[in-house]
Amino acid sequence: MKTASISILLISFIFFSNCAVFGLVNDQNQSTDITSDKMTYTGQENMVVFTGNVHVVRPDFELWSDELHVFLKPGQENDSPGQEENIEKIQAVGEVRIESEGRKGFSDLLIYFPDTGIARLEKNPRLVEDQNSVEGETIILNMNENTSEVLGGPDKRVRVIFHSDSKTE
Repeated sequence: MKTASISILLISFIFFSNCAVFGLVNDQNQSTDITSDKMTYTGQENMVVFTGNVHVVRPDFELWSDELHVFLKPGQENDSPGQEENIEKIQAVGEVRIESEGRKGFSDLLIYFPDTGIARLEKNPRLVEDQNSVEGETIILNMNENTSEVLGGPDKRVRVIFHSDSKTE
């Protein structure tokens, strides 16, 4: 698999700069509003699943997907699932779209690991700001270290599109 590293400057320009954890984890001072057609809690699997027209709203972002899976750490099923320390991972599945401060991300799968601060966008991931974009086979964002990596593969290479202002003085 070929890789292309994108500098911190590039990724902060394009998307998710200092946007902690996509806002998917409950910050003590922010509310999270999740709506869906159905919510199911499965104690044996330590999982909460929101299905059908999922929409997550927070003051700093919005997320849409077909499904949202919240995997709880073992032994945390009786604690509040919105607390970061109780969550093993969060998965948004199917037509994932996230918007924050004029920036947009798209994929068919987004996986976030709160313990490591790593988010993976897979299955046609694309990040867009204005006319600029980056896409590849997988996009990995490390929120704790403010780094990113865009991976290409045999079927999809890394592609970055920049539009510059052509005004001259």
